[in-house]
Amino acid sequence: MKKKILIIAIVAVVILVPVYFLFIAGGSSDIASGEKQLYTCGMHPEIIRDEPGLCPICEMQLVPIKNKNQNSGEKKIVYWRAPMDPNEIYDAPGKSKMGMDLVPVYDDDGSGIVTIDAEVQQNMNVKTAKVEVKQLSSKVTTNGVLTTNETSEYIVTTRINGWVEKLYVNYTGQQVAKGSRLMDIYSPELVTAQQELLTALSYQNTVNESSLESIRESGNELVKNSMRKLELLEVPEAEIKRLIESKEVKTYITLFAHKSGTVLEKNIVEGQKVMGGMPLLKIANLSSLWLMADIYEYELTKVKVGAKASISFNFFPGKNYDGKVSFIYPTIDPKSRTVKIRVELNNRGELKPSMFASITIDGDDLGKMPVIPENAVIRSGMKNIVIISLGDGKFKPQEVKLGGYADGYYQVLSGLTERNTIVTSAQFLIDSESNLKAAINQFQTSTSDTSSMIMNNKDKEVDTPEKKEKATMKIKEENDNSSSIVHAGVIDVNSIDKNKDEKVFQDMMDWNVISDEPGKCPLCGMTLKEVTLDEAKANLDKNGFEYKK
Repeated sequence: MKKKILIIAIVAVVILVPVYFLFIAGGSSDIASGEKQLYTCGMHPEIIRDEPGLCPICEMQLVPIKNKNQNSGEKKIVYWRAPMDPNEIYDAPGKSKMGMDLVPVYDDDGSGIVTIDAEVQQNMNVKTAKVEVKQLSSKVTTNGVLTTNETSEYIVTTRINGWVEKLYVNYTGQQVAKGSRLMDIYSPELVTAQQELLTALSYQNTVNESSLESIRESGNELVKNSMRKLELLEVPEAEIKRLIESKEVKTYITLFAHKSGTVLEKNIVEGQKVMGGMPLLKIANLSSLWLMADIYEYELTKVKVGAKASISFNFFPGKNYDGKVSFIYPTIDPKSRTVKIRVELNNRGELKPSMFASITIDGDDLGKMPVIPENAVIRSGMKNIVIISLGDGKFKPQEVKLGGYADGYYQVLSGLTERNTIVTSAQFLIDSESNLKAAINQFQTSTSDTSSMIMNNKDKEVDTPEKKEKATMKIKEENDNSSSIVHAGVIDVNSIDKNKDEKVFQDMMDWNVISDEPGKCPLCGMTLKEVTLDEAKANLDKNGFEYKK
């Protein structure tokens, strides 16, 4: 009897154990395995299916979404940050800049981290690079044009009216020495002034024998005034003495060069009538020239007065001239947004005004700091944002403060360290203004929000290869028919509500897309959201659209 009971027990164990593992344990493993595998489109993350297939918008292959519920119960540390500055992050434990212990940040902390599958990254053309610490070039390279030294220029003119009797300067570019004769000018006005002096001298000699002191003083005063008149007409003192001694009146006045230089402008010919104050010649000393160069606004911090400059000219390849920045002009050109600087150059005769030059200025040392490529920066209003790669397909937006710029790189004053890895290329971030904002919002939204966009596949037909073409044609037909829901100008929301239920369907990205029936936006493919008329008007007003009140 006992033997039968033992045999029955063994048979029961043999039968029940497989049944337990097959049905009970297997079922519990299915429960523990979490939700069913879902699939999404790399370019349209709002498209989510529970089976593989093609995206109905762009017809790209759907990729699987990683199931986060399959992880163990332990929270995974994504990165470490400073307790006093959330923007100071590290990929390993340690001390912050203030000497405090770093605190861990987990993948479910809601800190804006998003996970992107490797295949999706490839479709988005995401490229990353390490933050480098190096010294940016402080040199400023620009172009300039030679001009004359304004301090050495002067105009030859006269204070009398007359005619050019003799011209000693015959052509533009002629060299003149200081004190050399330039021209003789015949002037009746000058003849009259000389005769007045001779008359005054004669009167003085006559009244000097008078016993009245007042009469003698009048003669002296008349001579003094006549000499003063000749001086004001720029008659040289030596010429006045000659007139007093010889009593001979000259019918012309000779103009002399005040400084040595080169004739740049010649505005007269022999026999021409001239008027007082008329510019006759322009002369400048070309032994010293000015190089005028333009510096962009953002490079002004690098350039100081006294900075060394290296200049080269096309007419003499391989030869460099040394100079220094002598002046920075106080105004900015409002059109080109540049500031002019001046570099003084000594000229031995080979340089000529209006020559084009290339100039390299040694700027101030910028020091070694973390730097990032300019194409890694996302500019959104008042903030500069970069996307940090945390590894394992995780990305996080990070606000940074930028410093100097040179050779395609920005200095990072705060927000990053040399141990960070950043995203440097992703076409979807720069596709358009709307895509830029959407990308930043995507990176700033926790990945747990993705579940709210899941579409229930049980209520929809499965995309099979046989039905793909039919579905695609249907979407295109819907988009063509819904082009009228894209409104422009002053939008009359009340007239769109044709069924008078006080509700319409509006796109949450393209706010001017409004319909009275459910559907998708013909511009971005997003599903329209049902809102009240007041909510639709508020959305239009908030985003800068006009509507009929």
